[in-house]
Amino acid sequence: MMTRAMVIAALVGLSQAVLAGQETFDVPRRPEATKGAETAAETKFVWREYPSIRSGRFRIDFRARFATDRKWSDSLAADVDDERFDIARRRIGVAGSFGNLVDFQIEREIKNDVPWRDVYIDVRPKRELGVQVGKFKMPFSLDENTSATNLDFINRSMVASTLSPGRDRGVMVHGRLGGRLIGYEGGVFLHDGNNALANDPGEVQGDRTTALRLTIEPISNRKSRDDDLRFAVAWTGSDLPEGMSAINGETPLHAHFFPSNLWVRGARRRIGGELQWRPGPYSLKAEYIRMTQQRLGQSVTDGDLPDAISDGWYVSGTWAMTGEAKSRGLESPNRPLPGGGFGAIELAARVEAMTFGSGAAAGEGTKSPRSDVILRNQDLATTFGVNWYVNRWVKVQGNIIRESIEDPSRGPVPSRPVFWSSVLRFQVVL
Repeated sequence: MMTRAMVIAALVGLSQAVLAGQETFDVPRRPEATKGAETAAETKFVWREYPSIRSGRFRIDFRARFATDRKWSDSLAADVDDERFDIARRRIGVAGSFGNLVDFQIEREIKNDVPWRDVYIDVRPKRELGVQVGKFKMPFSLDENTSATNLDFINRSMVASTLSPGRDRGVMVHGRLGGRLIGYEGGVFLHDGNNALANDPGEVQGDRTTALRLTIEPISNRKSRDDDLRFAVAWTGSDLPEGMSAINGETPLHAHFFPSNLWVRGARRRIGGELQWRPGPYSLKAEYIRMTQQRLGQSVTDGDLPDAISDGWYVSGTWAMTGEAKSRGLESPNRPLPGGGFGAIELAARVEAMTFGSGAAAGEGTKSPRSDVILRNQDLATTFGVNWYVNRWVKVQGNIIRESIEDPSRGPVPSRPVFWSSVLRFQVVL
């Protein structure tokens, strides 16, 4: 308990220190140009939204994120206290740019099995064409590609955190055409992402993966930035060696309701569709993802089995009660605390479902890893949330989750098909 109190005290103290130093380090965004003969660019330390070093057109920003969660759930064992209090994020990094031509980012999670997060360089000679190289998230899924700092809910949707690929090493070309009307992203990656990472020697991950994404923003050329609308479609493809699939069904709090023990071999394909609309203080988001995995030669007689199919969707909405425009972000409230206000308050709700099964049209399903008809299971979840953006650096979130498992015998609470969970998060971001 003493360790937990020290962690919370450290987070509060850090946020107060940042707030106290806001004016001390505040300087103009652009250094004044020196008239006459050319002179060396002046190097300055700046602290506006985050600590930064700037020299001419070069800048490097120092980033950090700390978050702690308090969890309660019917799906958590009553005697496992560590599962109820969690240091969810301890992340540090640097991000920078050289004019409008080059961006880079290096981000690392402290004490994590996969510590390195985004490590990349992005060269953009023009708006229509850019090249990004390194480790970063594949261009797939709106929810997965939203920064954890800016999520409307404490946890990403089940379908995004499970069926989207996530991060991997690769190269990607991207750009925007027709102003901001059409955006494209396409890349080749070493594997099919850390969300499909094999944790067991018997599990397999997709080999080299191709990822494509196309976005359309039909009202992007309006002068007002208080309203935006985006549609997107995405696709990934990779080949699976023979072995057990590493993809399993997980609840929002990462308890299992479908095992990763299906034998697979062949192609793994994902398709996705996205919608995002943010008029004024409101937002509406929806997404659908479908993943198929071939099972070539995996029957007990070495024949082919129907594809394993996993799909899911979510629909979510938010309302900034204090009036901030959602498309501009609520991270900098109109009336922060301190500063004469109380920060920004946002209400949020999400309905989502994720299903695992097979492409077989008829027959009774079984739990066998080589079953012709996979015994399906589904998790249907509804989340209600409140977000309090205290100021630019501090955010408090609370979520209540209701879940319904189609086959509770394979879920986290075998005796109950319906159960509840709640999570409270305190977050400090530099």
